[in-house]
Amino acid sequence: MKKVLFSLLIFSGGNLFAGEGTTAANFLKFSQSAREAALAGAYSALADDSNAVFSNPGALANVEKTEIGLGFTSYIQDSKMGLVSYARDFKDGKLGMGLSLLSITGIEKRGLSDTPGIIPDSGNFSSSDMAFFLSYAKKNVFPNMVDNLNGGINLKYISSKIDIYSASALAVDIGFIYKYSDKTNLAFSVFNLGTKMKYDQDSDNLPLNIKAGMAYKWKEKTNFLAEVSEYIYDEKLYPSIAAEHQIREGFVLRAGYKFGYDTSNLGSLVGLSAGFGIRVSDIGFNYAYIPFGDLGNVHRFDFQMKF
Repeated sequence: MKKVLFSLLIFSGGNLFAGEGTTAANFLKFSQSAREAALAGAYSALADDSNAVFSNPGALANVEKTEIGLGFTSYIQDSKMGLVSYARDFKDGKLGMGLSLLSITGIEKRGLSDTPGIIPDSGNFSSSDMAFFLSYAKKNVFPNMVDNLNGGINLKYISSKIDIYSASALAVDIGFIYKYSDKTNLAFSVFNLGTKMKYDQDSDNLPLNIKAGMAYKWKEKTNFLAEVSEYIYDEKLYPSIAAEHQIREGFVLRAGYKFGYDTSNLGSLVGLSAGFGIRVSDIGFNYAYIPFGDLGNVHRFDFQMKF
């Protein structure tokens, strides 16, 4: 039953992202990396690794070395999410690539019946979603107009399959990150500007998303974060607050809270998140814990390697 509920939320937007509209490819609404998830999504003004391709393409300009990232999430029973990211120098900027995959298997298929109250079991089906990102970012994108403004763009291919139906779309993401002061970064980004996805005869918009974020560094070892994320077609707003603190060299604790979830149905802890990060030399590991009430708890892991 949990798997059926989770699947309905993914396919239709559902109560998890409740609003007026209906959008496709709702897996794009998830925080992609473990660090972003641990910070309740408030990451666009802080991103500095290859996973920036998913959270703010403009922040990709902050990546210092060639980097590859791998991530994995186990949701409910057989629901799984995989992540690959890559960033390197390219001419006078940064080139990035990303791949996000979600699969759900063993979903109960229900048919129609003339008998009131009875919907027979018609076997199982599966679904899969994929998004491929090609990114480019550059520091000081408008040197004659604004100093310390980095910008980036994603070109994105999205595909989805539900049972025997499939659809695809093309989209663009645009992001900026502005160094307001030595302690403060500001970010603005727009995601999923693109074509509609058409399953059989029905077409739905991609989840158009506008984000604005801030990161404030306090006493060198602590970052305070805030972000507002609005889904235009869903008519839904998700503010987030978060913090990360370096306990010792190479070990960071993280926590955050995202407002806007339906806590009456999903539980009082929905919106909370926590996690940690470990870095040894050029190898990093991140973990995030996200409670989702009756849907279960989500554990997210990812690794980064710089070279």
